[in-house]
Amino acid sequence: MMKGRHLLDLQTRKSKPKVTPSGPKLTVNPGQWTQIFKKQTQSKPRRVYLSKEIINMASTIGNSSISNSTTPSKDFIMAGCFINFNTVACIRSSILTFLAVVTAFVCILKVVRLHMMHHPAWHQYVIFYTASLECVIAGVHWVLVQYAQMDFVLQYLKLIQFLVMCHFYWTLATRALRRERLTNWFLIPLLILVCVYFTVIATLGIVNVVPAITECLQPYWLELSGAEFATVQLFMVAGFYITRRLNEISTLDSVRWSQKRDLWCIIIVFEISAFIGFLYDLTLQIIGDESSGCGNIFGGKEELFSSVFLVFMVLKLLLPIWVMLFVFQATPVVNEPDDMVPAISEDGNSLFGSIDDHQYRQLYHPAEDYNSFRDSSPSPNRPSVNAAITKSSSSNLDPIREEGAANSDRSRTVVRGNTQTRTGTEAINSSARPHVEDERETPPSQRGKFYI
Repeated sequence: MMKGRHLLDLQTRKSKPKVTPSGPKLTVNPGQWTQIFKKQTQSKPRRVYLSKEIINMASTIGNSSISNSTTPSKDFIMAGCFINFNTVACIRSSILTFLAVVTAFVCILKVVRLHMMHHPAWHQYVIFYTASLECVIAGVHWVLVQYAQMDFVLQYLKLIQFLVMCHFYWTLATRALRRERLTNWFLIPLLILVCVYFTVIATLGIVNVVPAITECLQPYWLELSGAEFATVQLFMVAGFYITRRLNEISTLDSVRWSQKRDLWCIIIVFEISAFIGFLYDLTLQIIGDESSGCGNIFGGKEELFSSVFLVFMVLKLLLPIWVMLFVFQATPVVNEPDDMVPAISEDGNSLFGSIDDHQYRQLYHPAEDYNSFRDSSPSPNRPSVNAAITKSSSSNLDPIREEGAANSDRSRTVVRGNTQTRTGTEAINSSARPHVEDERETPPSQRGKFYI
């Protein structure tokens, strides 16, 4: 019985239809199974191949989009002659480097001449030493090494020159207003505060280094340029006071005009430099995006970026140095006679003044009492005094006297009071002063010496 039941089960199993893998019950022969198996084995590798191809295409598209947004921008900003070579960028770097090297050479010659002449003005030493260092670093930075830290160093050195120039002219303005105490109470603390601010911001920019692709978007640039632009406005206010005082002194109109021209050349150049820097940094902060980088601001065009960057660097860093080189000239120290002091003294000279402008009447220290002032203008018949005037007035723009020299002159004013009065009386009695067309007399109430 058991054997018969087992045989019945085997026959039942053999009679059951075959089931396909797809689910429906089909009766197939071995030949059909072979064809189905071949189709499946041939289709599976193809499906795998197509999936890999799709993945590769997607990855290629993703990589290209990433490279379009980062790599070209990075190459765009960092391009030069030796790193990421680009013809336009190399020309830009070469021009800037040439200008920086020539400017550095002239600044070094200026410093050497200052030492040879034993010039007492410390302002010029600080300005041209820092200018020489700035130009040397800029020449190396623009053509060989491109680090964001060097950009902050260049900006900081330029700001140091500007602060020294501010001290230079603000001190002159306080003396023109007879408010010398403002120098110690307000001017020096303000300059120290601004210098500390510039130092802290520049240090933070150097320490917190970011990739070159987003360097221009750092907030430190706008903080530096904004503070510089605000300080330049105070510098301009000092220029107005100095100009007003120049209009009050009695001297040749041509000399007065050359002095005001040189003063306002410096003010306007620093104003342009500060405004261009502030506008450039503000525009980058508004338009720029950290995801796309600095290069996307210029549309990925190297020609546009190089043109803008070249003009920007010249106006921001080099133009102020060029103007100071032309305005301030190193002259030998002249021992002036005791009875005469230039109307504007010592720390700068005008390159534009003619020889005829050197022959102008000097202004004198007033006596202790302004009511006892006597016009002690030298007569042309006194050759010795005229020669002294010619020698002591060898400069057109001598805006400021050193602190020590000013104090010593101030201490000698009281001692010379009676002597100046007697000398003025003798000069008036001996000969009348000839009429000069270009010379403008000032009222007795405004005849006070522009003492600085």
